[in-house]
Amino acid sequence: MLILLAAGIVSGVAGLLSHAAGNNVPGSILTGGGAFAGTVGVLLAIAHYTNA
Repeated sequence: MLILLAAGIVSGVAGLLSHAAGNNVPGSILTGGGAFAGTVGVLLAIAHYTNA
């Protein structure tokens, strides 16, 4: 659950920064989705290899 919460925060920030940089809303949503997927992948890998 903590992984999804952290990924949600990261994706929200990434989407907001993307929109502030001048991207349109659909592009910002895609950026946020990519950040979410990447964050979940990295955090799941860390949790797996540290036996958490």
